[in-house]
Amino acid sequence: MGNHGEHEAVVRIVAGSHRVKVVAGEQTEVAIEGKARVSRDGTTTTVDHAESRLVVKVPEGADIVIGVNSGRIETVGRLGSVALVANSGRVTVDKARTVDIRVKSGAVVVGAVEHECRIRSNTGRIEVGRCGSAQVSTNSGRIQLSEVSGSVKANCVSGRISIAQIEAADIDAETVSGRIEIKQPPGTRAHRSAEMDSPLDLPADCDCVVRARSVSGRVDVK
Repeated sequence: MGNHGEHEAVVRIVAGSHRVKVVAGEQTEVAIEGKARVSRDGTTTTVDHAESRLVVKVPEGADIVIGVNSGRIETVGRLGSVALVANSGRVTVDKARTVDIRVKSGAVVVGAVEHECRIRSNTGRIEVGRCGSAQVSTNSGRIQLSEVSGSVKANCVSGRISIAQIEAADIDAETVSGRIEIKQPPGTRAHRSAEMDSPLDLPADCDCVVRARSVSGRVDVK
């Protein structure tokens, strides 16, 4: 799975249609609240066959892999990498080193990601507080990235895209129906284009490239 967290812990959680809460803290072992089958292999703990609401307590910085059919998923505290797949349900991630989330239906809300943030949803809004680079997409729903320090790729079929950068970096943002709003740091020298795929002849003093296009909606870059 790549680089693990400080405690070299990896926790895999498989649940059907139940609420799952992961709490990262100072403990060095993985603890379970709720009925589930638990197996351990070295530094990897697998939790499956949950029969009810599940609370999993993990070491701070642990890597988490979650797969659920439906239900609310919530993480509290600072985790390492978070990989999550769900058919439906609300997903809330507090803090993580990296995030890779894929849901068919449901809102995704992320507080802070140190590095890369990848989120894909068929239906539902996506909100990220702070992150490094971001690749996010949804067919139907709003995309909001509040504090981004890296490059951004944001795609939406029907919905508004809002991006606020704290450091200048390339942006690709496209929606079919909806408004695009991009805020960049003061003094940013951005080359702006509505051509999403064509090569560009950039000036030497360019800080970044902003490609933004809405088929039916306004595009504002500030």
